[in-house]
Amino acid sequence: MAPAMMTENGDASVHFKQSPPHEWSIPTHSKFPLKKIPEPLQFDSIQPYESSSNQAELEAQTPTAHKPTLKGVGKSDCEVKIVSISECETGIPPQAFADKNSLWTSDAMQDIFASARTLTPTNEDSYSVLGSRAAQARRAHRRPFLARRGNSSAPRLARQPTRSTGPSKYVSGATIRRLTSDKWAVRKQAFSGGKQDGSRLLKQIQKQLIFSATCRTSHMNATISTPEIYGLKVPRAGEESNIVVDMEYIPFHDVAFIMLEQDKAVNEWLINAAISVVDYELTNSSSVPIKEVMPEFHKKANSIKEAMTKSPMLSEEEIENTSEQIDILLQHYDGLPELHIPVGTCHGDLTLQNMLVDPINRELCIFDFLDCFVESPLQDLAKLLQDVRHQWFFTQVEIPDGKEARAVATLAFFHDKIRSDYEFYEFWEALALFEYMCLARILPYMTNDREKRCILHGLQRISEDLTSLSSRNTLSVESSSDSYDSEPASPDAIPNDKTTVIVPALGPDLAQFFFDGQIKLLTVNPNGRPLIVDCVSSLSTDRVSRIIIAIPKSLILQHCDSPATFEKLFDSLGPDKRSKLEFFYSEQNTRDVIDTVTAVVQICKVSGPIFVKDANNNFAHSVDEGNYAAFLSIVKEENPIGRSNPRSHNRSYSKGDLRPLQKRDLRPDLIDATKKSYVSFSYDNIVSNISHASFVSSQFCCGGYGFLSASDFLASAQRLRTALQAADIEPSPGKSGLKIVDVIWEMICEGHLFFGAKVSEYDDWGSLAAWTAYKGTYTTHWVDMAHLERVLKRPDASGGLQDIMDNPRRSLIFYTSKGEAHVSKVREAVETVGGDKTGKRLQMLHSIVSPNLMGVESDLRDLGL
Repeated sequence: MAPAMMTENGDASVHFKQSPPHEWSIPTHSKFPLKKIPEPLQFDSIQPYESSSNQAELEAQTPTAHKPTLKGVGKSDCEVKIVSISECETGIPPQAFADKNSLWTSDAMQDIFASARTLTPTNEDSYSVLGSRAAQARRAHRRPFLARRGNSSAPRLARQPTRSTGPSKYVSGATIRRLTSDKWAVRKQAFSGGKQDGSRLLKQIQKQLIFSATCRTSHMNATISTPEIYGLKVPRAGEESNIVVDMEYIPFHDVAFIMLEQDKAVNEWLINAAISVVDYELTNSSSVPIKEVMPEFHKKANSIKEAMTKSPMLSEEEIENTSEQIDILLQHYDGLPELHIPVGTCHGDLTLQNMLVDPINRELCIFDFLDCFVESPLQDLAKLLQDVRHQWFFTQVEIPDGKEARAVATLAFFHDKIRSDYEFYEFWEALALFEYMCLARILPYMTNDREKRCILHGLQRISEDLTSLSSRNTLSVESSSDSYDSEPASPDAIPNDKTTVIVPALGPDLAQFFFDGQIKLLTVNPNGRPLIVDCVSSLSTDRVSRIIIAIPKSLILQHCDSPATFEKLFDSLGPDKRSKLEFFYSEQNTRDVIDTVTAVVQICKVSGPIFVKDANNNFAHSVDEGNYAAFLSIVKEENPIGRSNPRSHNRSYSKGDLRPLQKRDLRPDLIDATKKSYVSFSYDNIVSNISHASFVSSQFCCGGYGFLSASDFLASAQRLRTALQAADIEPSPGKSGLKIVDVIWEMICEGHLFFGAKVSEYDDWGSLAAWTAYKGTYTTHWVDMAHLERVLKRPDASGGLQDIMDNPRRSLIFYTSKGEAHVSKVREAVETVGGDKTGKRLQMLHSIVSPNLMGVESDLRDLGL
């Protein structure tokens, strides 16, 4: 029996044959066996809904924060709202569907209800179901329907009374855990004077019931579900009234949250789950020649052309161009009469907005089914591509500032998954027809210029695909307008087997006045080095060939008079590191850090591995080749001083030593945590998620990022920039634009592996508050010289002196009231034990006033010495 195709007017096409009462077509009886129940469910006649004054009073007392909100409510002919569970309709009359389409008899719908819904408990019953909806489906599959136990003479167990507003008297306990505060549901109501008379809503609910029956009988992936229909109110014969549908409220996350906050594994599962829905539809479809459905497409095209003329947002030229594209499209597929396509049941509107996700239990809930003029799984594929390829998703969802690049990269990842799964099937060649019509049908309903640009660009993109397809007579591939896979021209790079360190310092924040009238770039740290110099001072560069500092030329000329004066500031780094330094003086500012790194790579002919180092901090790290992100924990690590060896914590302070220090000894508490990027890892230290200003884990990125290849970085950055332009997304004024973590996420989505590299001795001066906290780690202590003399009498006197000198952020001033002669004597003893250099570094003076009168005196024992 061939599958059905429903027209938008509710008429069945010629592909749907008459069926016996219990043999219904989608899914076929042989492929979709339904379990029979001992006794048919009895649905009472539905009483007209009357508002409960008690319930209205209850809602008025409910705090707004305790009432759930709807996610992603888009354009609809129906009113959609949250209602109390006690207001829900409690029955579904099968005749409501059978009257609309004689092919669906009441008996057939009874079978569907038996699988789609759970039994309504009595007032005395209560249920408690734990676990995910997926676990529930698997458990139901293991336990076939059993007859319920009748009235027993044995005494019933005492039960807790059920609140009158609780859901247990209306719905099964299997869904109680899904209801916020045990009392909310979703109501859809067709407007009595709207564009639809309610018949289309009934078709949508009929689809939802069939899909629910499919999920409940384990013919669908157990992680796929749809909201349970609680009740339906339809007008009585001859009565004019609205159609009301009450269904389960699903407190899951929307897809935007998953895209922006969850790791690659969850996002990959999500798109695979959506693909599995289409796969199931394909399994239950029939393959028919496209010539059998082309009349429906011609009819739809004519309705679109007529509706376009009434749109105030379309010019005559745009209407003419679109009409011409439609004619070419139809002419192309009229010329392929034997091209076979799948025809059968489908969701009808499988967009990302019509999905809710439980990332913990891996459950995908789809809703808002839609009837189609041609029922085919290709409708759902076209709807998915409408979001992930043509970015219609961005016109309906507000993406937070700074998250646009990640969202675009994730949609491109979804697109690649869909394309790789289906592009080698014959029906992929026909997908452009469905894809075009899905976009074109929105033209009469668009409400703003962004929607208009999205639709027209998408239609042009599909038309270009069609032209390319006709010229090559092969399977469609992405046109030049979708340059996700385009590679940038390779620069005439210098061969290099070592890593190039790039420090981009062209951002406007580094040019702002920071402290004491000095710009941030040149502000001097307590150790005597400017910030731009100090940002690379702790890096181990044995495996580094070049260190390129990118700075604005105008800024250097303004504040340092000449480049030579600026470059002399780096002499304090030592000859080895200084010899690797190069300077890239930019004539103009770049859009963001990605543009800066791109300019350095191309102009300085960088090749091989690169390490991008933020100028706003400093940390100890041995630079090496590889794809990795430098990180630390946002949680302060404590390492109490051991009493047996009170000086051991100081000896642990050395370059490259990754052991935790006391109180993160040389790191202040993290400042500006909300402005950091965060990273999480899967097994074997592989980066699974990385995002700016999202607490995906307690590990934050320190501002050091390694890439195996400069060309990989350029290719990814170009793909990301092109995708943002295609999505009509421009960085907001005053925002920082693309970030390094955006490129890393794009590369992770492309299949690159990145790892974590834990660093130490992290200092942050990203803001004045952070720099002030960092400056506070430098301390000065006045110590009685008698303590120093006791150190000199120890057997390990030189080790004791080394401990005193080890901490560069602690300044000790030894004082005595015994006169200058005594000071000279102690200094000679110090030089004898530790050498002339130590004697000169230690500060010793004669003081007639004890510093403890000023409250600044310290004891070496207090400092662990």
